[in-house]
Amino acid sequence: MTAIFSPQWMQDWKSAINSSSEYHKHGKGWKDPLILKFSSGQENLPQKGVTGFWLDLYEGKCRAIRYANPADEANTPTVLSAGFDHWKSMIESGSDPLFLLMKGTISLEKGSLLKLTGQRNAAKALLKAASDITSDNHYAEPAHSLSNILTVATVAVERTAFSTTTKGLDFDSFPMQLFQKAKQLGIWNPSDIDFSKDKEQWQAFSELEKNVLMHLTGMFVAGEEAVTLDLLPLIMTVAEEGRIEEEIFLTSFLWEEAKHTEFFARFLKEVTGGHINMQHFHGPAYKSLFYEELHEALNRLKTDKSPESQLRASVTYNLIVEGTLAETGYEAYFNMLTEQDILPGLREGIGHLKRDESRHIAFGLYFIKRLISAHPHLNDLLEQEAGRLLHKAIDVVNEIFDPHPEMPFGLDRGWYIEYASSQFSKRIAKLTS
Repeated sequence: MTAIFSPQWMQDWKSAINSSSEYHKHGKGWKDPLILKFSSGQENLPQKGVTGFWLDLYEGKCRAIRYANPADEANTPTVLSAGFDHWKSMIESGSDPLFLLMKGTISLEKGSLLKLTGQRNAAKALLKAASDITSDNHYAEPAHSLSNILTVATVAVERTAFSTTTKGLDFDSFPMQLFQKAKQLGIWNPSDIDFSKDKEQWQAFSELEKNVLMHLTGMFVAGEEAVTLDLLPLIMTVAEEGRIEEEIFLTSFLWEEAKHTEFFARFLKEVTGGHINMQHFHGPAYKSLFYEELHEALNRLKTDKSPESQLRASVTYNLIVEGTLAETGYEAYFNMLTEQDILPGLREGIGHLKRDESRHIAFGLYFIKRLISAHPHLNDLLEQEAGRLLHKAIDVVNEIFDPHPEMPFGLDRGWYIEYASSQFSKRIAKLTS
């Protein structure tokens, strides 16, 4: 029997937790016991009747670790579950527990997802402490980590023929199917939207309500401008690879992002009273993701068109920025406007945006899946980048709520986290199945 998960291993883990400055720093807000449960494979443990590990965690310290039994679950507020082999693999590899929770490898059988996302750094420190005592190779980087990716400048393939005069366009391809939908559902004009009622209602809002609406709009409009500015390198990449069907759809993609930028800019100009500097609504996490990560990932394609760089660009753009943050934000915004029956022009435009973004996300999943099918080793990079950026996305959500102790319009932090987590989990499941 391997020493991992033995009674001595548990005591070593407890000592490692209590020696961890990271856990002491990030775990101070956690005051409850926790069970890491085995959903299968308990027969591999040295004792019978064991269901997992019971950890007594209190304000950055671990007071005890022992085997858990069925009776413990009734009195333990948080229970996380995974198979024996999954727990073993997670600990040996030093995996990101939040990503694995969103992916579905770990199940939350009992407890609050909102509370766990707020303790994600503490959870990482817990598993790191376990990993440190389990493997001397914990600090070795994955084979496909970003620091080990070679920068490969791809030279454009010499043109010798055109698809339309040789093989023809593949009208059955997924990008062309999306293009047909874009021509039918994406034909809307921001200039046609009537904001007169919105302007009238705006005057009646309280200062808090105006501030929250400006905060959300300031994040949306800058995000739409960011993706409008940074999409061109991806279009150029697929064009240079001769993927005409993908390029055709991406022309509608860029056009729609430009319209989204125009739409919010018109709302600000015609409803809120003109140009206002809104940079202060962009917190550190927002700036890190939209000013830095998105810009760097997409523009790297100008000099490095490798599959790794393409994957990183699409994960950042389609999976995180669009598929986790924007989709969650627009869903919450649209529902809020509908339930409160306010700002009909803004509501109409966001309804169009939601349909546009659904096509963009669908293309991103197709694009990532195509890359992974051709280069299976990219699965490691997908998990690495998605997990890393997911933390920043959750921090952006918290930056919406932290400045406002009382949120108007029924906006709820827990709903945001739950919805974003659910959508992220669904997409990861499709990509890794």
